[in-house]
Parts: sequence; structure tokens; C-alpha cells
Amino acid sequence: MTSNAPHIATAARYIHILCQQLTTDQLTTEALLAGTGLRQDELLTPDGWIDHQTLDQFLANVENLADEPLPGVRLGHHLNVSAHGAAGYAGLTAGNAGQAIEVAIRFFPLITSLAWLGLEHRGERSDLRITPAPGISERTERFVVHTLLASFDVMGSFLVGNLDLRASLAFAEDPALSERLGAAIDNIAFNQPEHRLSLPREKLEIPFALADQAAHSRALAQCNAELEQLARHQGLAGKVMERLQHCGQRLLNQDAIAADLGMSSRTLHRRLLKDGTSFRELLLREKMDRARHYLTHDQLSVTETAYRLGYQDSANFTRAFRQATGLTPTQYAKSGQPGTEPSAPERRPGTGQRARESSPRNT
Repeated sequence: MTSNAPHIATAARYIHILCQQLTTDQLTTEALLAGTGLRQDELLTPDGWIDHQTLDQFLANVENLADEPLPGVRLGHHLNVSAHGAAGYAGLTAGNAGQAIEVAIRFFPLITSLAWLGLEHRGERSDLRITPAPGISERTERFVVHTLLASFDVMGSFLVGNLDLRASLAFAEDPALSERLGAAIDNIAFNQPEHRLSLPREKLEIPFALADQAAHSRALAQCNAELEQLARHQGLAGKVMERLQHCGQRLLNQDAIAADLGMSSRTLHRRLLKDGTSFRELLLREKMDRARHYLTHDQLSVTETAYRLGYQDSANFTRAFRQATGLTPTQYAKSGQPGTEPSAPERRPGTGQRARESSPRNT
């Protein structure tokens, strides 16, 4: 399903590119899109987005039908500048790698909201931190991280040469990944606390051969316009969800988000009701997305998951989770299929009231 107001989504054009890479005489795009609700022509929509659930189903099809265990690497190795639109041209025409990374961080929402990027300087090296959005499946997380690694693998070699890139990944060891990536990433450490891509700080200052200040400025202006347009299409509920998804482990309450949006808590409540939702519903959806991630990806216990989400006891959490997904947390964890359940509670008579009764203390 495509949408112009994505919550946790990725641009449809990337799936089109991957389909082009994977289709053969025996494997069609229609087969790869089976069960996703997508049509091939929808992938060509310039401003089309694919939500997380749809992307995850597509990736499951790739696993089952295509002879490609690392679709993210395949995609990343075949992405050119034009695939990223204005953000790609802004990075290509930047003065150096440091400026290009700043462009990637600032305008990453134009590519996907499935993860976000941050840059940290640690002594003589700089780390690009890759933080997956809470609630996405491990399959999707691997796809996003692998695509980024492969993109840096190709573009780093093309623009600079040897960047001395080192990767730290939270995934279990995967020799096939090391074999598929090129010489630009010469060291991968698995089973790490988080995903990071490291390079020497001095490498950030190496001039780009294609640096063009005028072209860079034009591309930045286009990126800013697209980011503003995305924010307008996102709507108030989308803005609230974005802040909930990116606020760290401790979820913000309604007062904090209202202040961040420049309005009172009462105004936020009234405007969300006008749009057919409420802060409690949005917060509950984010909590349930995080719960799926904690239970299946982090393999936390029900009690620890409830504690992280702010519930006073596991019974309240279990009731809320079952109401939202149709399964108990234990049943969901045993299913081992993150990303297959609905990401929002079903809208049926009485649901909102029961959700409010079981809502945790930080609402």
C-alpha cells in the first residue's frame, strides 16, 4: 500500500529498483508483489511510499522466491545518485565526505522513516549511528542496514577511494555479508550493542572530485522544499507519531509533544480529535510497535517489556497487547513473526474506552 503520509515507511522507488534487479524469465514483479496489495505501476509514483507491513511482506516474498539472501546488499550496490533524487545530488556535489554525511542525516526522512542517522566523533574516528525505528521486523531492519552498508561500500570507493570504513552491527555473525561487501568496508564486528559505521575523522575532509557549490545549493533548496512538502502531507497525527518514534526509550507525554509542536496540550487534543484520532491512540500504537520489537527482536520477557513501556504491571500490558494484536505477548513472541500483526488497535465499539482504562501512567 502506498501513501503520501507515511508513518514508518520507505520510498516506493527503491522497491521498483530491487524488483528490476531480481526479476528473471521465471520470476516476475507480479510474483514478488503477491500479497502486498501493490501494483507494479504504483512503484513508479514519484511521491509514493510503502508502509512497513507492506515492505516486510515484499521482503518475505523475496526470501521465498528469489535466489537472493541479502536483498539489501543487492539494492545498495545498484543504487546510483539519481535513485536518491535531490538528496543524492546534494551529497554528490558536496565539498567533502563530512558535508555529504550531513546531507544524508538531515534528509534521510525523504528516503525512509524505517531508521534514522546520527554522527558522533570519538577520538580520531567518526561514527555514523544507524538507529532502526522501534517496531520494525528484523527482516526489514536487516534490509535497511544492509542497503546503507552497500551504498557506502560503492559510493565511498567512487567518490573518495579508501575510506577505511569499519562496521559494527547488532546482528549475529553472517560470513555471507562480509563476502558480499567490497574492500571499502574491510572490517565488520557482529553482535554489537548497536549499528555503527566508522571512519577516520580526517577522511571527512577529503575533497570530492565532483564538488560544485552552485549545484549543491540548488539541490539543498530542492531537498528543503521536499521535506516541507512531506511534513505538510504527514498531517498532525504523522508529526506526533514521528516524535514518538524518535524520542528514545522514554516515550514523551502529550504535554511535551504539544510544546514541541508549538501548541497547548488542549489544542493538540482538539486537533487530533478533528482528524479522527487521539494522542492516547497514537501512543498506544507506538507502544505496541515497540512491544513487538522487544518481544521478538530483543527477546525480552513480558515483564521487562511492560516495564520499558511504562506499564505498572504486566497484566495491564498483556490486556493492552491482546486487544491491539489479538494475541498475548507470550503467543506473539512464540510465533517468531514480527511485522505480521496490525500496528494499530482494531476500531470496534468499546475499543477506545478499554484502551484508555489499560493505558499506562505516562499518557
